[in-house]
Amino acid sequence: MLHQNSQKRIYFPEAIYFVTICVQDRFPFFKEEMLCDLLIEELKLCKILKQFLLFGFVVLSDHIHLLIQPNNEHNISEIIRSLKINYSRNINNIIKTPEGAVTSPRLRGIGLNYLNKILPKYQNQFIQKYGTKQFQFPKFQWQKSFFDHYIRNDNDFENHLEYIWRNPEKHGMTDNFEKYQYSSYNNHQDLIDYFEL
Repeated sequence: MLHQNSQKRIYFPEAIYFVTICVQDRFPFFKEEMLCDLLIEELKLCKILKQFLLFGFVVLSDHIHLLIQPNNEHNISEIIRSLKINYSRNINNIIKTPEGAVTSPRLRGIGLNYLNKILPKYQNQFIQKYGTKQFQFPKFQWQKSFFDHYIRNDNDFENHLEYIWRNPEKHGMTDNFEKYQYSSYNNHQDLIDYFEL
């Protein structure tokens, strides 16, 4: 029996998806820049481990949008599950763990080396700003599941990429989307793949 929030997903070979992932109860975790920076780091690592193409993304106060093409080895559900699980575990380690006690992520090889370098940095930044007994942030959780839309043609791709780029203006996070820091419009080019229309 499926959980009432479960969605049956249809996977298409070489499909591109527009994905929305929301924070539980829409708590605005991503108003804190260091938590956005950590999400970008997690996205980089997930991209290395799951080998997908990323054409666009934006991080807003309580949700993210991605324009993503899985490879033949990992489907969209596996990719999003990996990103959600790893980010949740690591952000909660940073928010709730005493200084110097970040627990090791359940990764091996390149993933473990990558996060062992960056997690202590974010934990130290967080403690300097909020102290070891902070109450501003609850335990981090994503909402169950995620929304996905299968991109049907070049026009659909362009419309969703434009939507991603302009979303910070829509949500009142900036008056100029071109300068918004947590978007693929002109930032984080090391993460972005280019799609030939």
